[in-house]
Amino acid sequence: LAGRLGDRVSLGFVMETERQVESHLASHLDKLPAADHASRAIVAQMKDDEARHAKEADHAGAQNLPPPVKALMRAAAKVMTTVAQRV
Repeated sequence: LAGRLGDRVSLGFVMETERQVESHLASHLDKLPAADHASRAIVAQMKDDEARHAKEADHAGAQNLPPPVKALMRAAAKVMTTVAQRV
């Protein structure tokens, strides 16, 4: 659907997805023990990669999505992570 709406909208979905994943990874960093340097380094690198992807999409002309779309994406992500945790 996003692809049919054009490149700017599609890039907007990429940008928002990457920002939400970055936020999700930040929450994992908050939960990891401070002494677990190896895990923290991996998650921090993943978080940095997601932030870079969002920035690249923005620079490529991503359209900022309206708040209701962002909220719907967060809700869908919550459903997917909850299901993944239980499977």
